[in-house]
Amino acid sequence: MAYFPLFINLEEKPILVIGGGVIAERRIHSLLEFGCKIVVVSPELTDKLGQLAEGGRIVWKKEEYSKECLSGGIFANESAPWTFVLAAAPEYVNADVVRDCKELGILVNNASRKEDCDFYFPGLIKEKELVIGVTSGGSDHKFVAALSKRIRELVQKTWQV
Repeated sequence: MAYFPLFINLEEKPILVIGGGVIAERRIHSLLEFGCKIVVVSPELTDKLGQLAEGGRIVWKKEEYSKECLSGGIFANESAPWTFVLAAAPEYVNADVVRDCKELGILVNNASRKEDCDFYFPGLIKEKELVIGVTSGGSDHKFVAALSKRIRELVQKTWQV
């Protein structure tokens, strides 16, 4: 089934990312362009994510995932929990995150299993206020990346005219 494309305002919204590896890094870099507040729960971070944490662009909670991570935290609160959660950790951790998010009614994306996703993380093209999202329903990431690159090049070329 195709997913409905929904463009939302993420300015100042709390986003929780479970995992500190390269997939989390890529998604966090995309999200930061939209002004959200990001908390990363992971025992370790990539060097680039470590730099973002040191610079105050993200908050790093150096710990293993537990269900308590979903109940609130630095940016989330009881009346407005996480806007959504990205599970980008090892598969066994992601399975726990998905189970807990679904139980609590929190939208979740599982980087290791598309069937568990409430939403897909699209290929993004952003030029000033123009935002284009591309997805293949989680089935062909390489095609989405290639198509996103071509659209980005077209937009940049057209925007310069």
